[in-house]
Amino acid sequence: MRVAVAQAPIEGRRERKKRELRSRIYQTAQQLFLSQGFDATTVEQVAAAADVAPATFFNHFQSKNALLGEMTTEVFAHLQALIAQCLLRPGSAQERIISFAERAALDVYAARGVARDVVLELMRTRAHPGETLPYLERIFAPFTKTLREGQRKGEVRDDLEAAFLAEMVLGALNAAFIHWLNDPNYPLQQQIQQAAVFIGEAIRPTNPRPRRAPG
Repeated sequence: MRVAVAQAPIEGRRERKKRELRSRIYQTAQQLFLSQGFDATTVEQVAAAADVAPATFFNHFQSKNALLGEMTTEVFAHLQALIAQCLLRPGSAQERIISFAERAALDVYAARGVARDVVLELMRTRAHPGETLPYLERIFAPFTKTLREGQRKGEVRDDLEAAFLAEMVLGALNAAFIHWLNDPNYPLQQQIQQAAVFIGEAIRPTNPRPRRAPG
């Protein structure tokens, strides 16, 4: 008896061209946002750089803000990648958390022309009063897991719950990002590095376990 295997629908030439055109407009907008900022970029500039008419832009995107909304989705995907690269790799809890913080700050700095607008849009449209900011919610569980593993290994203080420590660690890092959102000239990389050192000291065991003598 043969089992029918469902096949993915074949993309037609028209659909492929439409998808490719939409991708070109989106990538062009990203480049302009990065180079000159979101506010300074107009739909007309995006359309001209993508070699399409403004009407074609609106066939694919309702507005310039709609582009920004799609970019917030990429933020979540990037966070997941950073979690895998930094928090789920071998190393001490301190090393992994510091690696995550420094990498996040570096990536934000590299995309500073649009990163602030993306994060602000994410906070405006996806966060509700009294709720945890969505980008913090995504990394709370991995941070808690990392700290709990560190407690089991004697790398992290165990007089406080791992979840509480994760909340404090994320609070310290988020404070730096909030300052940067309010002031574009805030030295984010430098402050994140200092926050990472502070965090490393704050989660260090209060009574380190004695090391066993070799043999």
